[in-house]
Parts: sequence; structure tokens; C-alpha cells
Amino acid sequence: MNTLAERIRFRLKSLGKTQAGLGKYCKVRPPSITKWLNGSTKTLRGQNLLRAAEFLECDPDWLAEGKGFWSKGDGNAFVSEHAKSEYEIQAIDIKLLGDFIINTSDIDSSISHIEYTEEQYRRVFGAKEPSNIQITNMKGDNLSGTLEPGDLAFVDISIQKYDGDGIYLFVFGNHLHLKRLQMVGNNLLVISDNRQYKSWEITQKDRQNIFVIGKVLVGQSQIFQRF
Repeated sequence: MNTLAERIRFRLKSLGKTQAGLGKYCKVRPPSITKWLNGSTKTLRGQNLLRAAEFLECDPDWLAEGKGFWSKGDGNAFVSEHAKSEYEIQAIDIKLLGDFIINTSDIDSSISHIEYTEEQYRRVFGAKEPSNIQITNMKGDNLSGTLEPGDLAFVDISIQKYDGDGIYLFVFGNHLHLKRLQMVGNNLLVISDNRQYKSWEITQKDRQNIFVIGKVLVGQSQIFQRF
């Protein structure tokens, strides 16, 4: 599958989905979808790429360039023509959250795992153990500018306490947050990179009520971004 059109047709057929459904989900008119499928459109970018990848249940990099691996939890896994990867990163384990009452959440995991070759994995994550890294998708827009809705966040779950400024996955007040934490004096400042949202503080007294699940290492939309 060397072209965008071939990859789209392959996923539509594998999933039993339709061209019309793809257009509706991506909010793209039928003439444009026809160009995607007949090869007139050579590549997708931005929101078109991300929404198409979500609908087709595949990795944006694979859809755009035919690189990488994507697997959904329904068992309909596929690999590209590249060698099968040796390193696997799982989605956020529900068992990590089992002790908490969570009413709302900043994340919405939509995949089961991603696999890499050793070279791909080491280039991004270095010597970190794959078992200590889990993935999830950004649900809201509170980190817009850093992580957009649907972007992947790679979380180091071996870090289970505040470990310097950065983006953390944590539980506070029955909400599962994916936000930036910064120490200001004795308080933790909770920051949404999207300026439409106000920052707020977790006081030293309330810090016993924050439960860190992990710290975000990298995020992925079309490229990896280091934090």
C-alpha cells in the first residue's frame, strides 16, 4: 500500500465502513472524498488527517506515509510493510484508576497499543522500559497549543509524585486531569496551556488529595513534541 488512496480503501474495506461515512465524520464534501480515494489527493494534513485516522482507526503517520503500526482493541490489527515491531506500548491500564471515583476526565483512550521496532522506540524513549510507558488520547482542548483534542500523550507511569514542572496525568476532586503542574511557593499551580482556561492552585494542605498517575514524556500529532 504505497499511496494514500490505497490505505484509505484498505481500512474502509477492513472495517466495513463507507466513503459517505468518512466524509461525514471528517466534515468534508463528497467531491473531496472522491479525490482522496481516486488518488488525486496525495496526502492529508492537519484536522483532515487526524479525523480521517480516527474514523479509519489507524495511526496518522501510517495513513499519511504508510509508516508504523496501529491496532484497535477489536483484534483487527494490521501492520505496514515494515518489519513487525519489537517494543509495545499499551493504553492506560484501567487498573491504575480502579481505586478512584472518577466522574469526568481529560482523556479518552481509543487504542489498545502501539508497537515499534527497537530503533524507533529507542530514538524516542531512550532507555525507559516499555512497561512504564502508557498511551492515551487528549479529550478536551485545555492544552490546546501543546496537545490538541485527539493527540496521543505518552505517560511515564513510573513517576507517581510531583517530579518537577511538566504535564501530568493525575486525579484530583473526582476528575482525571491531564494538565501542566508548576510549583509556586508551597502550592501547585495547575495550568491549562489554552489561555481560555484559568489556572488554579492546589494548596499544600490539599496536596494529600492529589494522586499522580504519571508524567507525560512526549505527545504525538503529526510529529513528536518533547516537553
